[in-house]
Amino acid sequence: MKLKKIIALSAAVLLSLTGVNVPEKKSVNSAESTFQDVWFNNIDPSINGGEPIRGADVSSIISIEQAGVKFYNEDGQEDDLFRILAEHGVNYIRVRIWNEPYDSQGRGYGGGNSDLEKAKEIARRAAKYNMKLLVDIHYSDFWADPSRQTRPKYWAQHDHNTLKGEIYKWTSWVVESIDKAGGNIGMVQVGNETSCLFCGEDDMYKICDLFSSANKAIREYDKNILIAHHFPNPASGHYDWYAKVMDECKLDYDVFATSYYPYWHGSLDNLTSVLKGISQKYNKYVMVAETAYPYTNDDCDSYKNDVTSSGTNITLNYDVSVEGQKQCLTDVFKAVANVGSKGIGVFYWEPAWLGVYGLSLDEQKKLWNEYGSGWCSDYAVGYDKNVTAVGGSGFDNQALFDFYGKPLESLDVFEHIYPRKENNIPKLGAVVPEGKYRLKNLESGLYLTVADGEGKAGGNVFQYSANGAADYNTWQLVDAGDGYYRLYSGLGNGSTYLLDLDAGKADDKTNIGIYTDTKSDAQLFKFIKGDDKSYKIVTKSSGDKSAVEIANADKNDGANAQQFKLNGAGCQEWVLEPVEDYLLSGDMDGDGVIDSFDLLLLRRCLISQSKNEHGDINGDDSVNMADMVQLSRFLLGYKDVKLHQHGTPRNTIFPKSR
Repeated sequence: MKLKKIIALSAAVLLSLTGVNVPEKKSVNSAESTFQDVWFNNIDPSINGGEPIRGADVSSIISIEQAGVKFYNEDGQEDDLFRILAEHGVNYIRVRIWNEPYDSQGRGYGGGNSDLEKAKEIARRAAKYNMKLLVDIHYSDFWADPSRQTRPKYWAQHDHNTLKGEIYKWTSWVVESIDKAGGNIGMVQVGNETSCLFCGEDDMYKICDLFSSANKAIREYDKNILIAHHFPNPASGHYDWYAKVMDECKLDYDVFATSYYPYWHGSLDNLTSVLKGISQKYNKYVMVAETAYPYTNDDCDSYKNDVTSSGTNITLNYDVSVEGQKQCLTDVFKAVANVGSKGIGVFYWEPAWLGVYGLSLDEQKKLWNEYGSGWCSDYAVGYDKNVTAVGGSGFDNQALFDFYGKPLESLDVFEHIYPRKENNIPKLGAVVPEGKYRLKNLESGLYLTVADGEGKAGGNVFQYSANGAADYNTWQLVDAGDGYYRLYSGLGNGSTYLLDLDAGKADDKTNIGIYTDTKSDAQLFKFIKGDDKSYKIVTKSSGDKSAVEIANADKNDGANAQQFKLNGAGCQEWVLEPVEDYLLSGDMDGDGVIDSFDLLLLRRCLISQSKNEHGDINGDDSVNMADMVQLSRFLLGYKDVKLHQHGTPRNTIFPKSR
């Protein structure tokens, strides 16, 4: 990346020496790069809790993931895109919804195949990481923007009043469905980049009448949901007229939103001026619903980029680099903050719209058609006049992730937009193979054990010495989904008692024991990878904020296990030791003692020609008379006979309470 910046700087110097006129750029020196804090002052507490919207539109994510794109956190671990965004300060997710983005054979039009089902999944994932949702309803089966506002197929023949009724019913259904799916809806956007065109209608007064039916449906469902209307270009000179007509029509809405792509939509000063004028004259909140900027001219998916430094009819006032992208996004937030208390935030458009890097164009086309991960598929040709053939992402060079799915530094801009409340984000759990383990405390070297080896509901759990495995100090890890595990004690046949947080409390010093299955969060634990091949075992009841530890960092036998807030202490670190079935050759009856009874059982085994791996005394993977001879010699005291063993030895240290 540094080499690219040096090349770019050298090219700029060369151009200046040759007298070529180039647009003035805000040059950013990476060596001196720092983040600039942006403050939004006096935002109404009822608007996102008084925080500015630090938003991202990731409408294509489901299709992108289905195509095979993966994302990675700052530690290089594969991770959920939504967690990565939340950890970088994003607090709002925008998702577009199309009515029926499929042809008559059910084949998707592409662009994420952004139907209601995908929106519900995105809503659930956003809510998981405490991010609110802006529901962007296009009222179309495919893209709605300044060049097209095509009616859904099933609405094509409706007259105005019938269309108005369908808009009301569709809006109600969308909002209710997403809410019941678990989405935290903060705002609904009625129409997308509508200008004086919406759902095939081009009369602004009739458009407002259609808008009103959608707005009515939202208000009736939940009056606390903000209603936004979205327009495409603040440099058009038409914004005051749009707002004036909506005001004349007494349209009930809260937010006047705009797109702002700096290479198309004029200056930042004009953006601030236009939004401030709307907010003051019509008493509306204002925001940027879409913005983006390129960090490279390179291409990820063999499909041409929409914006590059060699493009025409664009103005690039920043370097095409990560630093330029970072500064541009910072300045867009500043422009909205400069509006005053009615400026409420910014959404970055499709910051993760990547292709699977390294594939040929034909391979990419196959994915775009199969999963809808490009901007369009071949199946959209009959519906959208702008579609002539399948196409990919023209925005991959404007993403906030590199082509391998790793975050760019520009993603960190969201962390510098204030005020900012703490977001208690669920931890990334390690993937631990299911199986039987002993859990050794890293600090004390002692094992998590059921007190007095007693299998009963409510039994206590402490740490204790061990020289092997027993049912009271082994734990069967069972994947419970979503990164959590259930830990079954070896007691009670290994399927009766689970590690259990007393009453599911989130408090510090909550006792840990065993209990029968309650199917509650009190019995769900997540393993967070630490250093020294150890793990922190966090509790779901605490929202991953507390961990299993040994009380008072005690290093003695019998010290109690409890829950306590994550603090990095060694008493919260655990080493997972896999337990393998123990085998001692010659121990035919499995009692841990080699005696004449074992010799008798081996003789019976040979006579019956039955198989018993304990009878393989000499380790040649067969049981025969040679093994009989070796076992006899061992019992007679010959020192040259060595019985082989493998697996985890049986524990002989009984865990008595203090």
